[in-house]
Amino acid sequence: MNAPSWLTFEVHRPYFDGAESPATVIQARSPVLAARRFERRAPTALRFGMTMPASYRRLLVEESRLAAYRAARPTDLPEELASPAWRRMAAAHRRHTELDLVDRAGLAHWLVAACLPAAVFEDVLPADLDPADCQDPVAAGLQAARAVALFAAEGLSERTAAAYRPLVDRPSPTVAHVQALAGWGYLLARHAGDDSAAPLLLDRARGLLKEIEGELTTFEHTVLTARLALREVMAAERHQDFAGARALLATVRQEVAGLTAPDQDDELVLLETRRRLLDRSLEIAVRLADGPAEQEALAEGLALDPWDVKIRMQAAQAHERVGEHEAALAGYLHAARLGPFGTAFALLRAAACARTLGHREFARVLDERAFRAAPRARATRDALLAACRQDGDQALAELVERTATRDPQRPYANNWHYRMYAAYFNLGDSESPGLYAKLPTLAYEFAERGERPEVNWQRLMPPAFRGNLIRESGLTEFAVAHPADLPEHLRTPRWEQLCDWVADFEQLGTEQQHQVGVVLYRIGFARLVLELIPARPADQLRTAAELRLHHWRDVVRYVAAVGTGVAAPETSFAIADHPACPTQLRFVIAVFAVVFHARETKSVAQAERWRQIGAAALAELLADPGYSPFEKTMMESRFYRSVSFVPFLRKDRAWLADDMDRAEESARRVPAEGPYQEFLKRENLRACVESRSKECYAFGEDEQGDRLVAEALELDPYEPKTHIEVAESLLRRGRPREAADSYLRTARLGPVSTALGYASAAECLRRADAPVLAEDCYLQALRLDPFAISAARGWAEVGDAGGMGELARGYLAELEAWGAERRAGRQP
Repeated sequence: MNAPSWLTFEVHRPYFDGAESPATVIQARSPVLAARRFERRAPTALRFGMTMPASYRRLLVEESRLAAYRAARPTDLPEELASPAWRRMAAAHRRHTELDLVDRAGLAHWLVAACLPAAVFEDVLPADLDPADCQDPVAAGLQAARAVALFAAEGLSERTAAAYRPLVDRPSPTVAHVQALAGWGYLLARHAGDDSAAPLLLDRARGLLKEIEGELTTFEHTVLTARLALREVMAAERHQDFAGARALLATVRQEVAGLTAPDQDDELVLLETRRRLLDRSLEIAVRLADGPAEQEALAEGLALDPWDVKIRMQAAQAHERVGEHEAALAGYLHAARLGPFGTAFALLRAAACARTLGHREFARVLDERAFRAAPRARATRDALLAACRQDGDQALAELVERTATRDPQRPYANNWHYRMYAAYFNLGDSESPGLYAKLPTLAYEFAERGERPEVNWQRLMPPAFRGNLIRESGLTEFAVAHPADLPEHLRTPRWEQLCDWVADFEQLGTEQQHQVGVVLYRIGFARLVLELIPARPADQLRTAAELRLHHWRDVVRYVAAVGTGVAAPETSFAIADHPACPTQLRFVIAVFAVVFHARETKSVAQAERWRQIGAAALAELLADPGYSPFEKTMMESRFYRSVSFVPFLRKDRAWLADDMDRAEESARRVPAEGPYQEFLKRENLRACVESRSKECYAFGEDEQGDRLVAEALELDPYEPKTHIEVAESLLRRGRPREAADSYLRTARLGPVSTALGYASAAECLRRADAPVLAEDCYLQALRLDPFAISAARGWAEVGDAGGMGELARGYLAELEAWGAERRAGRQP
């Protein structure tokens, strides 16, 4: 969503697979310590004091897009993805009913630490223990794990309160009861409407801790005292007693500063304790406007836990408060990569800083990323609405409001990409105002009516479009290879009908097979089209419907091979010579053949031959009273635009201009009636204007080219390719900073060119001496295309501007080594 998957994985790795990495934040090491405590059968030993809510794991998976790591129980994670520690946890969970009390308690604490709360209160301890049993410290620890797990999943629910009662109503002098009292008091102080019981609970915890002081080591007593102080500080903060909170923190920080951990495990406990004390001290220093104390705490926190999102946010906020907006922007961008908590907020603050610095388009990109991270949050919705309206983009403003509206029946409808391009996901209603957003729906409607349009739309989406869309949206459940594989809860009535058509494909008539094949291709199932329609030689085809079907199959085969090879449409060429080939189909194939030879074979002779065939067919069609004026004018415009490749190959400027004049003139005078014809006219005119702009640029007529690109944008301001044309024009005029804004529009309007847009914007921003913005754009390009070597090199060059220079250089080195190894493996 905002950071490459590998970065989110490394920073929070113990939650994903149970292992840790050099970049793992302190808080995420809680499962690592819990695993060690379990192995040593030490359920009463100190562990981390802070646990994460159930939503944390969901957000981690959503933010990283690592859907394979989605788990509610340890056994949900595929074994090949699990670390040895995770596999031990899964094995223990499978036989949790066979474990003794010590191991059950240790497992419960481990599951809480790994943010798998349901596995505790539904499996390991599905009901509260008897209060009498909770007098035992191990049993009390097990009950405490249930209570903490319930709060993680439900907040201050009645079940949570009931789980704490056996521990706090009649507490015994044990560490488990001290922590339960302090924890429940903290939760009431932090989250309850009425916190009047909190002081009593905290006092009882302090009294109980004093009672067992003689049974504890100095290390244990100091850590428990510090944790209790942190709970009391929260209560004091709620009542605005910041001076009292500060004094309490100062005392325990001094005690903890002189503490030495007895072993490696307790070193983690000490590290977490210091980090939490620092965090509260920093927050209170800010509340009291104590600049020196704030800076001291920031420096210590950044040194202690440099990958932590909160300390990075606090550092950025400090810069912003003193008007250092460039440094604040860099800090917020850095923080936004370390989520999942705080990602949207960091992006909103980064957007505000960018806007203050005059980077308006970059700010809008950040607003959109924040909205995609938290589409139901009022702050992200309002920020993006304001940005859209400021740009006069009312169409997207309305889409934002609809996307922000919660839809319990269709949770995926809160996803920006789904709202924009729903037709490509499940034949839903695309709401993007862009011309190509509704193409699958148009194809479906013709198939449903059993009609075949003589003239339809021209845009052929690249084979990777659906995959890019699903990857960028994070809606991985839609990533299926066959319509029947889509889960039922994601299907629309149109999708159900499509599944029925596919299931009965062999029984469908040839014309219906063609129309269903068009639908399948339009939603990204090109390979399935080729499987459902076996190849047949042209001389075995008999009817016009069969000829049309197999020409369509050849087109699909050709387009699907783009980027991997050239699949020459030889069957189509043979169909054009077939005695039963209708004139209109011969015309379509001839036009297609000119474009094919111009792009792939560069054969002028072949292009000219097919142009002549197409011209003869066009003459017949224009003379045929069976075609409407709309159809004839559209065919004429498309013919001259396509066959203009011939004079282009010959570099005959006058001939080319004549062809394009005729194409444009026809496109402008198309006599359209009704919404569908108006759509086709607009799409054709946009394509014609775009072709004319390329013609002008190719012959050095830049000003006219720019005017034509501007017109293309008026026809469809949501077409990413046109914004690339604008950017390239600006670059030719030596204006990289403005070009970067056009590339950024390309990126946010993806998914056709998102990675390209970010990478190109980054290069322009680097040239324009805007390294902070460039660094973020390079990283966004790598988020989408992690093997993009040029983006990796750019990131390494400007990585220091975003505080990730060492990481960027290491990434580049690894990527280059991987590439060299692959090249070496291909050598004979």
